[in-house]
Amino acid sequence: MGVTNPEFPDENCPGGDCDSLSCNPLPGMNDDGSGVDGFHDFMTFLAPPPRGPITASALAGDLIFRGIGCAGCHQPTLRTGPNPVAALHKVSYSPFSDFLLHDMGALGDGITQNKATGTRMRTAPLWGLRKITRFLHDGRATTYEQAILAHDGQGKKARDRFAALPGWKKNLLYAFLGSL
Repeated sequence: MGVTNPEFPDENCPGGDCDSLSCNPLPGMNDDGSGVDGFHDFMTFLAPPPRGPITASALAGDLIFRGIGCAGCHQPTLRTGPNPVAALHKVSYSPFSDFLLHDMGALGDGITQNKATGTRMRTAPLWGLRKITRFLHDGRATTYEQAILAHDGQGKKARDRFAALPGWKKNLLYAFLGSL
């Protein structure tokens, strides 16, 4: 995040250009570690976004979501492992993601980071989906349909099953996605 601290004391050179650091308004150590620890704690204990109303249409759409294979990667429920913090110990939560890397073919962003090659991407969680208006990692989709149809690679079979659905089943699926 660009905040130097005892764990990461050296500035990153933007785009590999270390000369650009000459304009750094705060050279040296930015944080003694307490701010980074506080941010970590905040993110660790931040509650997930609440679900919207779960209507009969949303429940029917959930069955379609699972039936066409979306839940293979966008897993509805995960469970934490053992944790010394009681609030995080073996807790079930619903991110609608497996947080794993998947080969997404043409949907990939071309960026390589460690083991994530240009076509491999981490499954985005769908919780809070009802509150956003632009979808996919780059915001190129403005509708659920556009986002689903952009899936490729390991998401291609689910995409193709979605494309074959009659309109009324797509509407039930949209009701489900709109409840997340």
